Amino acid sequence: MITLYPNEKILMVVHKHWIAFFSKIVVVAILLIAPITFAGFLFETGAVSASAIVYAQFLAITYLMVVMLIAFLFWMDHYLDIWIITNERVIDVEQHGLFRRETSEFGIDKIQDITVEVPHMVATFLKYGNLRIQTAGERSFSIKEVPHIYEVKKVIMDQVTKRENVGPQQMGAN
Repeated sequence: MITLYPNEKILMVVHKHWIAFFSKIVVVAILLIAPITFAGFLFETGAVSASAIVYAQFLAITYLMVVMLIAFLFWMDHYLDIWIITNERVIDVEQHGLFRRETSEFGIDKIQDITVEVPHMVATFLKYGNLRIQTAGERSFSIKEVPHIYEVKKVIMDQVTKRENVGPQQMGAN
């Protein structure tokens, strides 16, 4: 569970773009359509006897359950991978499989560089891309397939600029 600091406000919550999930759903659709086509071919040619139909139905149901489990894992990975941008830090939550989660965070004041990459024509039209943030600790954080990539960068950079402008004034007042 993520706990916010006092006076910390969530500015933006970012998931991956829907196109990243869509490509995985295409894989699931192919996994569902291929055996149906193959089974239709077998029944059409008469290669399956009447007694084998019961076994074929069992295998088909088992296969369907496995494919639906794969679809659920794809959805869960897409939905639970998240970036939370606050006025004080950026929190990166990466879901790996069913039970493994990795959470990283870094302060806005540690950000040194933000790189935006729009990898191809589809990404340009759908306005998504990859965002890589270099921190003072020389560690790089990246998220792939971010929707509205320039808006996300602007929100982070506005907070970095605000921190830089407020910091020297507060230090001079002390």
